[in-house]
Amino acid sequence: MSRLITTVRTRLRRLGVPDRFMPTLEDQIAGIGPRSQLEVDLASLLDRKPRSIDEQAVRRVIQSKRVLITGAGGSIGSELARIVCRFDARELILVDRAENALFEIDRQIARLAPDMPRRAVLHDVVDAEATLKHFRRLRPAVVFHAAAHKHVPMMEGHPAAAVDNNLFGTKSVADAADAAGTERFVLISTDKAVNPRSIMGATKRLAELYVQHINQRSPVSFSMVRFGNVLGSAGSVLDIWSKEIAEGGPLTVTDPGMTRYFMTVAEAAALVIQSAALVDPQSACPEVFLLDMGEPIRVVDLAHRFIALHGLEPQRPDSCDQQGGPGRVRIVFTGPRPGEKLHEELLVGGEAIRPSAHPDIHIWQLPAPDPDFVEQMISILSPQRRSSQADDVAEMVRHLVLHEPQPAAVEQKRQPSGQRAQR
Repeated sequence: MSRLITTVRTRLRRLGVPDRFMPTLEDQIAGIGPRSQLEVDLASLLDRKPRSIDEQAVRRVIQSKRVLITGAGGSIGSELARIVCRFDARELILVDRAENALFEIDRQIARLAPDMPRRAVLHDVVDAEATLKHFRRLRPAVVFHAAAHKHVPMMEGHPAAAVDNNLFGTKSVADAADAAGTERFVLISTDKAVNPRSIMGATKRLAELYVQHINQRSPVSFSMVRFGNVLGSAGSVLDIWSKEIAEGGPLTVTDPGMTRYFMTVAEAAALVIQSAALVDPQSACPEVFLLDMGEPIRVVDLAHRFIALHGLEPQRPDSCDQQGGPGRVRIVFTGPRPGEKLHEELLVGGEAIRPSAHPDIHIWQLPAPDPDFVEQMISILSPQRRSSQADDVAEMVRHLVLHEPQPAAVEQKRQPSGQRAQR
């Protein structure tokens, strides 16, 4: 049926006939909303094979454990939740501050895995005191921290919100995991934390520094995962382009030379869980895992493929026909937005990379941060001390990232005195 719908809609578009899609009565009764204009084959957009997952290794991490996911209603968080259900967790704890998003993922898990014990916790992780109470009550063994502000241009105008959510939200969850005796903690970071130019990337880098810092004195196995843009996630470029095509175009691209590393939501979430199975609990400095995202892709090339997959023809920006035509979609360049780079980086000087046991995951060797610098960072950016002016907060964030000192030798990571009880 989906192939027939695609064929019909492609012919209509080539003729310039607008179309609208209504879900079937069965889907409406089941609560399934309207589908996207076309079910796009994301693998063909990326022009590479999907990444694999070692299910036995993942099962050793998840099976019979209480697993807590922050940002559970987001694209990555919800996909993590769906994957966890496949590996017989003892309990799945969904944490999100967005009521509708939390309600939806809780509903999906109830349908997908009705026998899976689960809790939906409506909570903002920035509230450190309440976060600690939740962790001490729920005692999660494995924590995936996906909650974050991620939109680069928006965070340029709201640096205090980025600091609170990305840095202090991470601190809140990491501190609670340490206090509650969590076994594994995975911070979901971003390639934008490498030599950051944006407030979003800078605050994620500061969050990484705090996780590295707490790992030196905690028996918890802390780790971090960096990856690039996620195709198909809410607010992603495909989400935007789908709406633009539905409106008849044009498709907006920032710059003809802009490149990005891309991965599907399913790939990213699967490899995030996979990385938890690769953590060395004896490591004095938490490992930073890089998901193999292949070669960087020109965003304009991705736009051409996306248009073609909809049965349409891309039109050059310099075409004389500014209105487009039947079956054609114009591409316009809008220029980079505040905080955006033309090319993202994977590592900078001082970062060495080595392979892991999984072919699609690599490990960065990041030096541990200077403890005095981390304490100073937390003090300067605390809501009680920092300026109320957005420009001042942004300047403080950029100054801290730019002047991060070279760390000294790291002490041996403290180990628990005895075997922990299974949670």
